[in-house]
Amino acid sequence: MKTSTSIKHELLATHDFGFAKFWFYSNFLVGEFAEGADVSKVDSLGPIRILKRQYGKTKPFIYISHRKNSYSMDPMGYKEIVDMFPNLMGMAIVSENKYRRMIATLERMFIKKPIAVFHELDEAYDWVVHNLEELNK
Repeated sequence: MKTSTSIKHELLATHDFGFAKFWFYSNFLVGEFAEGADVSKVDSLGPIRILKRQYGKTKPFIYISHRKNSYSMDPMGYKEIVDMFPNLMGMAIVSENKYRRMIATLERMFIKKPIAVFHELDEAYDWVVHNLEELNK
């Protein structure tokens, strides 16, 4: 991941599925989809298996969606995937693109998890760290 983020946690694993890359940390992950990807539920099976292996159904985690590229995903399939993980504590969505940030705001309507929208990856990381600290209190 070529970013200027100040992530200080140990990177546990990286997985590249062609249409998306994921970086796994102990209680959060960063996902970045490829430019022009059209992601189906079938495409999501590989990342879902890794998520289940990494976090199970009880270990709390937060997802950072780094939306630097334009891609499409079935919104209902997206909701189904989110619902598979009761231990998903929230999502941070990062995009410099105004349109993509507006779409992220709409996601709050059908995803019943805390969702925060940021311009920079560092801002999202700070939000994740704060939320994980709150969970551990």
